Amino acid sequence: MTGRLLRIAALALALSAVPALGQQAGRAPGRAGSDKGGPDKGGTDKGNTDRRGGPPLIGCPSLANYRMLMRGGAQAAAAQLADPKADHLGCATLPRTEITGIADRVSLGGQSYDCAGVRGTTACHWVEAGTTGRPGPAGR
Repeated sequence: MTGRLLRIAALALALSAVPALGQQAGRAPGRAGSDKGGPDKGGTDKGNTDRRGGPPLIGCPSLANYRMLMRGGAQAAAAQLADPKADHLGCATLPRTEITGIADRVSLGGQSYDCAGVRGTTACHWVEAGTTGRPGPAGR
């Protein structure tokens, strides 16, 4: 009986991760060509601060994937996202200028998270609470 419940729970968890698999890794959705003009051509380097909003954030459409990615800290997560051969878990670096607001907020295990709306996609991306500089959802 317990084995059967475990299989059902694993299947439900796997199905909840399916939407994250369709996300393009390493680039904010809807930003085709955002890497044009590298640092030597007047463009911005991905690791540099965006002149309008601060350094990019790491966000994931799945809170579970965000927590797994961030387990080793922000620097380890950024290194994993920079490696094209690594599993990005559907996560990406998000320029702060692409964040439209906070769609949801949750506390889990003593840590708070915000789900930030991102321009060009209907899926919000989970980030650490308070890092976007945007107000939270009304009534919370």
